[in-house]
Amino acid sequence: MQALFAELFWPNEEISQAVACLCEDIPGYQSAREEYNKIVSQLQEIIGFELCSQLSERLTELDGYEEYACYAVGLRLREAVFKSLCV
Repeated sequence: MQALFAELFWPNEEISQAVACLCEDIPGYQSAREEYNKIVSQLQEIIGFELCSQLSERLTELDGYEEYACYAVGLRLREAVFKSLCV
């Protein structure tokens, strides 16, 4: 079942787009994004574009796994609540 959820939701572009739109409406997101971009620019100057790009790719990959794990835990919690209500 875990693999099914991964297949259905992980690569889903519609969900990614919905999340991006939601982020735009979260207070503080824009300023956090701007601050992040400033730091990345500074980091690129110090360590170079290539290494900074590799760091960003690995961080994004790691963050994706962590988000997926949080989502999967949430699904299991909802499943447990649903099952307890159906008893």
